[in-house]
Amino acid sequence: MSTGEERFQDVTSAPPDFLPHAALFCSVVLLGSSFVAARAIMEHSDAPATLAFLRYFLAAACLVPLALRRSQWRIARGDVLLALGLGVMQFGLFHLFVNTALQEIPAARGAVIFALIPILTMLIAAAGGRDHVSWFMTIAAILSFAGVSLAVGEKAFSSDVGGDSLWGEGLFFLAVCCGATYNAFSARLYQRYSVAPISLLAMLGGVIMMLPFAAAEGLFTSGTGYSENDWWLAIYLAVFGGTASMLLFNWGLRRLSPTRAAIWVPLSPIAATAFGALLLDEVITPLFMVGLACAVAGPLLVSWGRSRRIPNG
Repeated sequence: MSTGEERFQDVTSAPPDFLPHAALFCSVVLLGSSFVAARAIMEHSDAPATLAFLRYFLAAACLVPLALRRSQWRIARGDVLLALGLGVMQFGLFHLFVNTALQEIPAARGAVIFALIPILTMLIAAAGGRDHVSWFMTIAAILSFAGVSLAVGEKAFSSDVGGDSLWGEGLFFLAVCCGATYNAFSARLYQRYSVAPISLLAMLGGVIMMLPFAAAEGLFTSGTGYSENDWWLAIYLAVFGGTASMLLFNWGLRRLSPTRAAIWVPLSPIAATAFGALLLDEVITPLFMVGLACAVAGPLLVSWGRSRRIPNG
């Protein structure tokens, strides 16, 4: 593909439409499973920055051979800086804000805020000229948000869970803004260049940003304190919740508009709840099933929608 001379990419020239949607579905399921793995580690660890640093340091290491094998490192200096900056937001600030917020509010309430990503992606992408607002996409995004709200809302706003903190909710919203900004502005990079090198640069940006926070938690003085089981979970987070999940997501983002890709993201907390029920004996309610149906309906509407031309930067 050209490096910017063409204003638009015709999605009908891309691979069959179901392939990027299938990749995005697999990506968010892996991301959802990683929430459960991270929760298991954090049950006896008070070093969230260390976990985020190790997760993406190891994930970046897994990407190195793929990036070198592609041998496509002719990336403009401005785009290198953009990839690093977006990585700081997605793989650095996002996790810092989320981990701090979850000390103030329950995870279920964070999941409801997390479900705003498609709506915010659409608005940020439209403001930056990367996508446009449409009634069809708006309805799909609202449907996905409603699905997550129904699925986890009972836990999120129950009087028993506590955690009423505007500070925590504000931090989680900032995290979602970081994720939406990454979705909106990284699509152009993945359309211009190979997925592996840009993904590697983005992860390195997050790793560099998280390094001082991990050091402050004692990573280089007292170590992690992880058990053997924790290390296996950390490796799972890196390989499947990091490398595989992001490669699949970025591959889908390369072929779809930012909003069409982001519409799948709200399925992650629902997948996490399902894995929690499977592995941690958590309860699945009938309302969860209704929410799941709504959340799935949003991406299905998008994947079956009429192909259109999308901005390419």
